[in-house]
Amino acid sequence: MPKTYFNNGIIGNSSMLGCITDTGELVRLYWPNIDYPQHLDKFLTGLFFPGKPVGTSWLDSEDWSRQQKYIPDTNIMETGFINRNNSIIVNQRDFVLPHKDILVRHYEFENTGESEIEAGFMLYSSAVSTNAQMSCILFNFKYDSLVHYRHNYYVSISADADAWKFQLGNDAFNCAGRVELNGNDSIGMMHDGAMSWMLGRIMPGMRRTLNLYICTAHTLKDLKETIREAKAGDYSRKYAETERYWKELIKGSRSFITGNAEIDELYRRSILVFKLMSDKNTGGLLASAEIDEEFTKCGRYAYCWGRDAAFITGALDVCGLHDDVDKFYRWAAEVQDEEGSWQQRYHLDGNLAPSWGLQIDETGTILWGILRHYKVTGRKDFLLDMWECIRRGAGFLLDFMDPDTGLPWLSFDLWEERLGEHAYSTAAVYGGIMSAVEVGCILKKPEELLEKWRTAAAGLKNAIGKNFWKQEWQRFIRSIRVKLNPWGEEHTQDKVYMKIDSKGNHRDFTCEDWKVDISLLGLTVPFGVYKAGNPMMEGTLKVVEQVLACPVSGGLKRYENDDYAGGNPWLIAALWAALYHIENRNYGKAREYFYWAAGCRTQLGLLPEQADKETGKPAWVIPLTWSHAMFVLVLEGLVKGEGW
Repeated sequence: MPKTYFNNGIIGNSSMLGCITDTGELVRLYWPNIDYPQHLDKFLTGLFFPGKPVGTSWLDSEDWSRQQKYIPDTNIMETGFINRNNSIIVNQRDFVLPHKDILVRHYEFENTGESEIEAGFMLYSSAVSTNAQMSCILFNFKYDSLVHYRHNYYVSISADADAWKFQLGNDAFNCAGRVELNGNDSIGMMHDGAMSWMLGRIMPGMRRTLNLYICTAHTLKDLKETIREAKAGDYSRKYAETERYWKELIKGSRSFITGNAEIDELYRRSILVFKLMSDKNTGGLLASAEIDEEFTKCGRYAYCWGRDAAFITGALDVCGLHDDVDKFYRWAAEVQDEEGSWQQRYHLDGNLAPSWGLQIDETGTILWGILRHYKVTGRKDFLLDMWECIRRGAGFLLDFMDPDTGLPWLSFDLWEERLGEHAYSTAAVYGGIMSAVEVGCILKKPEELLEKWRTAAAGLKNAIGKNFWKQEWQRFIRSIRVKLNPWGEEHTQDKVYMKIDSKGNHRDFTCEDWKVDISLLGLTVPFGVYKAGNPMMEGTLKVVEQVLACPVSGGLKRYENDDYAGGNPWLIAALWAALYHIENRNYGKAREYFYWAAGCRTQLGLLPEQADKETGKPAWVIPLTWSHAMFVLVLEGLVKGEGW
């Protein structure tokens, strides 16, 4: 069934990733990688009151008011529920064990009234399967556990108390709502099931607890062992271990103490987000937990883009998470195409994700990021390991040129929307090639090769000025030879026909795209084609800030007339402008953008992709790892530049 587009909070351990809504529902669960596969269709919990005719009161229903928070400096999430109809309070605490793929849901039930309450706890679980015939479930009597399984994925739900009733399939959801579970089947080809536990009488002022354990494994035998581990030991030890793990991560990371408690807290939350978004099994970096499984509003987010990742790794290095950066670039070297490029996006296990075209900026950005990481760590052995990857990548970039313009040939822009030859993409290719030159110098590679690369980079810089600079308007344009109508003929006479592949296929392309775009600042930050303060960049910045400003909400849009997801301002756009102003030592303006972006965080301290253009509230994709990365990069720039 359709899911919410908003993950209010995330928990995990870099191998398992759980997403929780603002109603406290566990809505998505990924394992054994943090992007795939997703195992939950529906996971609901609630209370029932024996002898009362109301049935199960699901905790995500209107019967309850709620508050949520993270335990400070951890990825332990807490949701408090207050029943509108009686005097019972429920506290739900969610976390994943740091070194074992077990999700713990701790429930505490408190009677705040003056009369005793008899209560029971109900759980309904429905698993995801792309094939209805592969949706299977069983009940294990030894461990009082529901087990969803499909091929080599096993997911169990059990508790630290004996179950009262269970049911597999056969209208399990409605039966759970009526508190009428029957255990007629103990195994079957169904997708859902339910379990209940009796909590007994809760006297006034009394508290009772129940712990749920969601365990995963690739075989039923291994799953049983994991269930035994989950049930062994008490809850307090599991909680203490998890809390200690996250607080030690913060303690071991670089510290920023700005004097602004909210900024410092958001920085620490960013570290925690980065760790959840870094897959410890592979090294891949996740753009965001998924929000649109059915492709109804976007092309999905639970993938790794080289574009995002190069910025994210820069932020990880700022935080001191150097080993995670090492692991990412080694992963990137493994998934690199043999001719030297990287495709648009990948699953975190290294397989190619759904894509619709090459983004040449990503190949350049990854090469640039490799050098940036070396400059932070000074690990020459890392560069030696990366050299073949760099050599292949630079070679591909040199071959991927349009001889008519001197620019990188047709590819999609960084927003993945338009096929053409783009200013930002060219800057990224320039930055990648110049980074390859610098690495080659460090490793003392043949001067003939390095000079070839230098010449190519110089040619790119000249081509940028020739093709994108508009003297009469004192600014750069974003694209030439660009496909603005992907579905048919271009809506202009100012166009050119180009061969698009080796099979002789041709399409028409609009000669120039003048729309103002925040990515034009990429000519300075991060790729350094022109220095900040260069008159050409200052003219471009002026029009960027005039045209892209959002007067009601604040912030900047990605580009002129952007209508994606409502046409809102993006946090990365404002933070990109802040990075430019930092380069130009205009710290006051940088701080304005920085504080605006920080003010867009959610109640739980997560940064979204966008802010609503009318209200300024978080909008679309929560959290976006790239937003957190840009926040950290700007924070470091401000601290370095003016000593905060």
